[in-house]
Amino acid sequence: MLYTDSNFYQFPFLVFYMSVCYLDKMLEFCLLETFRPECWRNEVIVMEEAIYGRRHIGKCIEPEEVEGVADNPQYLGCHADVLSLLDMKCSGKKQCEVHVPDADLQRTKPCRKGLTLFLEVRYTCVEGIN
Repeated sequence: MLYTDSNFYQFPFLVFYMSVCYLDKMLEFCLLETFRPECWRNEVIVMEEAIYGRRHIGKCIEPEEVEGVADNPQYLGCHADVLSLLDMKCSGKKQCEVHVPDADLQRTKPCRKGLTLFLEVRYTCVEGIN
């Protein structure tokens, strides 16, 4: 579902008037994939949500992979909120790249050692006047 809104948004050093378009959906990036958002010429990225780990079965985790251990939070459901990290890497920029795996993401260690983790993100591009 696509939403639009107009509002003010403040970064510590910038104030933007924005017209926002965003999807009400998390995007998933599996092992060896790259999150590569890019906004139009007069827009910048604003990260809204970023999770690193193994939150649920989906694009990156097949049901067979967690068969028999799906109820164990060490295997499925473990995750870290990495919004502040993705804010530093992407928010306020026209484009950015975050590889999976990423050293900064791996340092969060949300799950037991040896599991393959993935990134889920939601962001908007905002038109700004600063």
